[in-house]
Amino acid sequence: MFLAAPGIASEPDAPATQPAAPASQPVELCPPPPARKPFTLSVTDLYVGMELDHQNRRVRSETAYKRGSTHRNRDTRVEEYVGVGLAGDIGDPGLFDWRADLEFGLAQGRFYESQNGFSHTDSDNGFLAEYDINADILKSKPISFNVFARRNDYRIPRRFLPSLHETNNEAGVTGMAVTGPVTTEFGFTWRDIERTGNRQEEDDEHLQTTRAFVNTTWQISEHQKLRLSYEHEDQGSNYQGSRYNFDLKRDELRAEHQIEFGPDHKHRFDTFVRYNAESGDLERDELNFVPRLTLQHTDKLRTVWRYNYYQVKQDVIEVSQHKFDGEALYQATKNLRFSVNGFGLFEHADDDVDTTQWGLGGDIGYVKSGSLGETNINLHVAYDQAQTHGSAGRRLVRNEGHALGDVRSVILRNRNVVRQSILAHSDNYTRIYVQGIDYLATRIGDRTLITRIPFGRIARNDVVYFDYLYDVPAESSVDTWWTSFLLEHRFDFGLIPYYQFDGRFQDVNEKSIGTPVLNQDQNRHRIGVRYDKTWWDLRAEFEIFDDTVEPYNAIHFTGHANLFRKADHSLDIHGEVSHYWFEGGVDSHRSWWEGNNLNDRNVWWTELDVKDTLQILPYLTMNTGTAFHYEDDSRRGRTTGVDLEWGLKLVRGYLTVELTLEYDMLAVVQNREQGFGVFLNVRRDLSHLLPARREQ
Repeated sequence: MFLAAPGIASEPDAPATQPAAPASQPVELCPPPPARKPFTLSVTDLYVGMELDHQNRRVRSETAYKRGSTHRNRDTRVEEYVGVGLAGDIGDPGLFDWRADLEFGLAQGRFYESQNGFSHTDSDNGFLAEYDINADILKSKPISFNVFARRNDYRIPRRFLPSLHETNNEAGVTGMAVTGPVTTEFGFTWRDIERTGNRQEEDDEHLQTTRAFVNTTWQISEHQKLRLSYEHEDQGSNYQGSRYNFDLKRDELRAEHQIEFGPDHKHRFDTFVRYNAESGDLERDELNFVPRLTLQHTDKLRTVWRYNYYQVKQDVIEVSQHKFDGEALYQATKNLRFSVNGFGLFEHADDDVDTTQWGLGGDIGYVKSGSLGETNINLHVAYDQAQTHGSAGRRLVRNEGHALGDVRSVILRNRNVVRQSILAHSDNYTRIYVQGIDYLATRIGDRTLITRIPFGRIARNDVVYFDYLYDVPAESSVDTWWTSFLLEHRFDFGLIPYYQFDGRFQDVNEKSIGTPVLNQDQNRHRIGVRYDKTWWDLRAEFEIFDDTVEPYNAIHFTGHANLFRKADHSLDIHGEVSHYWFEGGVDSHRSWWEGNNLNDRNVWWTELDVKDTLQILPYLTMNTGTAFHYEDDSRRGRTTGVDLEWGLKLVRGYLTVELTLEYDMLAVVQNREQGFGVFLNVRRDLSHLLPARREQ
């Protein structure tokens, strides 16, 4: 017996052991789990819907020497569909787990076209199918796979131009194998993209790509890693607005090695090797070898040393290049940093053209915070000298990037460009732009200007990359100074005055007989003030661009405001007004009959964007978008663009209705294109009628 503590009832002592149950008493056992079915299926989603797409276009073209032509078309398409979502597994979720979104239906279309009194009508009916099927196989095992197949149809809005439809088909298998410190990824993918418009098929585009790859990473130790990769790609594209086709086959092999060493493993040595072989419309073989040494001497000082060997064979051009460069970065104080760099380059092109180039540069940055705000100062100065020896030949340029705007043409960096060799493309060659349809290449003296065509596929300020050949003058040398300077002060109340200068100064000596090589000096001054607040900002800037090819002065006013930023209402406004005064350059090379004053070109440039989202009711949302562009060029004429979009979205219970109205207009000189579109999407969700889970 024992005394119970206060508040605890006492109990009699329990025997040390419990008596055994009689032999006749049944023993309760847990029932065995139900046998798992080898195949499971559940319906996760079910819906029906309807889509309506109607576009009406009118294109008017006029010239001073030809009677104007008018092209009209109407395109109406109706689709009725039913969609279902499925999920399940085979054997076990870790063995084979799959998901599928399927959509089936019927489509009816009617097309009407007329041009200069001649017209025709066409109609079509077909079966509609979209799907997204995805399966994970052995996802919890050292070797796993993913298999997928997709088909989707999108509407792609375009600024001041009609929407495009894109049909995207994809399929492939990818896998991963993890074996200790080695991880390998591999796969094969296929993709087919069809973009279609309704304006004489000029916007239609087709791209097909197949890709096979394998990547292996070996984590040799905590501070050492090796990566090997191989990729094969077969790409074909065609643009129906022209007879231009582009086909490319590419095989690329890469090896990357990284090792960290020294005290606390602060230093690093990287090695990169790449071999790339391309055939088709762009036949090219490339070899890269780049070892790089990074030394962290102290917490404030770091140096980087690099060697780059590059060899390329394309057409009749064969180039081998050796480049050594070094860089030192020193963080002197919290506010002050320095960097210096230098390089030496030797290039051998063809059989008898050698180029030797070397250069030095330095950068100083200073940031200081005070009672009135923060001051930022940056100065960069660089010098390089390039000498070309031997008889005249050609050199190759790859991936020279430029942002294409509206008013000012961009200038390719090298002189005497072979215009027929220019290839304009996106960063990964998935889109090839066509000369004369997407952009214009104009030769002015020994320089080449690139101008974006508003009706083409290059949106304003898109970055486009250029490959091209250019002629090299024999026995020439070019000394170039590069300078940039930035001074700005950020006041605490939002005012930011600034001054920015970029300069290039050249001294050219050319001894060969032929087209003389001129100095390409360039000075750009930007003086302005910004006023930044949480919900809005304003900027005013005066720009002086003194260039040999196309100099100008300009003034810019820009502003942005979030007038409303609430859960039920947001309104954003962005606007810009600019005025350019060109001083000769391109205009001085024009024919004498184009005007009396060849050096007088003025451009007014205006653009306004308004986007509004309003929650009218808890279940009803309205979206409005307005874009306006106006450009008055005293030499090229006027360009006007209008893009209006208004939409309603109703989500009430299981019903979703989306209605979008679109109007766009683009008038360039005497050519005018305008259109109207109606897009309706109705969807009724039926998933609430499904049982929680169904197996078979």
